[in-house]
Amino acid sequence: MKKKHIIISVVAAAAVAGCFTGCGKMWEAYNANHPSGSNRYYEMITGLSPQESIYMKLGSHEVKTYEEQAEGSLRMFRMWYPADVETSNKKYPVIVSNNGTGWPATKYTEWFRHMASWGFIVVGNDEGTSWNGNSAEATLQWLIGLNSAKNSVIYQHADLQNVGTVGHSQGGTGVENAITTQPSAKMYKAAVMLASTYNGYNALLRWNADASKITIPMLVLVANGDGLTPLKDYNTFWNALPNSIIKVAGRRNDCGHGDMLVYGDGYVTAWFLWHLQGNTQAREAIKELRTNKSYVEVRMKGV
Repeated sequence: MKKKHIIISVVAAAAVAGCFTGCGKMWEAYNANHPSGSNRYYEMITGLSPQESIYMKLGSHEVKTYEEQAEGSLRMFRMWYPADVETSNKKYPVIVSNNGTGWPATKYTEWFRHMASWGFIVVGNDEGTSWNGNSAEATLQWLIGLNSAKNSVIYQHADLQNVGTVGHSQGGTGVENAITTQPSAKMYKAAVMLASTYNGYNALLRWNADASKITIPMLVLVANGDGLTPLKDYNTFWNALPNSIIKVAGRRNDCGHGDMLVYGDGYVTAWFLWHLQGNTQAREAIKELRTNKSYVEVRMKGV
């Protein structure tokens, strides 16, 4: 039994190493001169479909940031928010991010800024792992605390009735657990998984999650040639998602594992605008996935 455990551990370690390589492929190109994650990918990606291109651009809100020390491996809580929070009486929907393996929020700061520019309060942390949803739970609780603190810049401005969550790679499993097993699971209204591992690798790495327990709208986008998200697992995951929820999935050609964090962003933005802000035009953008030639194996239910 001990020998078997060692073999599994070695194989799992190799799989994680493969994830680091895949995740790093895109960042090697995009972050070569931006180690702080400040690349403006939304100005660099071309060949997008009409609706997709609308939501890949920056939104109309100026964005500000706030950070606060966190305990243990979380290291730092980070928030990006529309600057008009400081002068408005409005409430803004919330998006909680789940990090990919070894990719803290500091590695993709422009992604946060892009999402906040569309009118969301977006929060993350510097945790290196996220599969169990613990970091998402801690970050959401931190945000709730800020929302109730009178000296906070976002005091009573977070719309806690409209909370979403997104995760890339290992963070996708974090999304599954954040919305099914964590104490605040019922607070979430919509979710997104990007280039996320499913049954095969999750079992190997002992990342437990159960897609059949998901009760909210789910968008799943993966890279078609990504070995960590093979078609077999993609199909199994789709079938595991309840038919009672709104669910959409697609596989993007000409992308690597790490690419999906930014290449999927147009549709991710539209997804949250639809479900958290009630934007009906954004819903039409999601429908466009059916005719987007960059995507194959597109499935939709309830759209």
